[in-house]
Amino acid sequence: MRPSERWRELLDERVAEAARLLGSAGGVHGLIVGGSVGRGEPWPMSDIDLLPIYLRSRDDDAQLEARRAELVDWWTGSGRAQALDVGKLAFTVGEVRDAMRRTPEQVVGLLGDQRWFHGLDKAYGGRAADLGDELTSGFVAWINVVRFHPAIVAARRETWRTTAAEAVATAATAEPAQATYLVREAARALRMDLLESWGERLGSMGREWTRFERMARRHGQQEAARRLAVLAGADVETASRRAEVAPVWLRERIDLCLRARLAVGEEVTAAENARDQLVAYTLHVVRKRPDLDGPWTGSPEPRLDRFLTELGR
Repeated sequence: MRPSERWRELLDERVAEAARLLGSAGGVHGLIVGGSVGRGEPWPMSDIDLLPIYLRSRDDDAQLEARRAELVDWWTGSGRAQALDVGKLAFTVGEVRDAMRRTPEQVVGLLGDQRWFHGLDKAYGGRAADLGDELTSGFVAWINVVRFHPAIVAARRETWRTTAAEAVATAATAEPAQATYLVREAARALRMDLLESWGERLGSMGREWTRFERMARRHGQQEAARRLAVLAGADVETASRRAEVAPVWLRERIDLCLRARLAVGEEVTAAENARDQLVAYTLHVVRKRPDLDGPWTGSPEPRLDRFLTELGR
């Protein structure tokens, strides 16, 4: 087996290792393998997403976080680095059983909690880490049934539209850099509204804009996708040009991701891939590492007033 083909085997081993070590933590009933790995759609740069189900209280996540950090440190030191996301989207056995007794219309009432709003989407198409865990397997099967129920979709669409409207209203009086971020958040929210209307969902942030454009093409909505990309600072021409002046660490990731995407046969150009990585990390920098900001993020947006007007419509 060539090294370029070994990533699937490595990913499978690490999922099993994470499930074993984290699943045995005190207070944990079971784990859902979510995201692209859980759906059977991984790529070489996939994160491992685990959603815990605790026996009684989500307060047990401190032990889980300690084990997660030790595991990631071990993976990084012993071979290729691997991201492991676990803990933020978590439920208790009681919450799971209560939810599964509800009709889809009643589940709408749970969506005001970000754990449920994002957790149902992250776990969709996933699997129980332990296939013999009847409760977790049943919960995933239930999620797969309710996720795209019309009542759930309508509630999610309303949330995304409200998010967009609030971002636009706040941006109107914000300073330019913050207004740029809010305009882009509004465009992202409207994109999610469109996706829900199509019965589609997105996966990893590092591939999402190109995947969104492919979906839009299938649904005959190329122009809407093009305009939303411009408003979000995610149009290929502008973003790929900014990528040329991105920090070295990001340019390295751009190259790695292009090779990874082509290795799994994804339909993507070098410019589209550069755009996808740049837009994802522009968002990460704003939220987590503002000290890394620079000309490559394209902020503040010089067309801000025009973009606000268009989003307002």
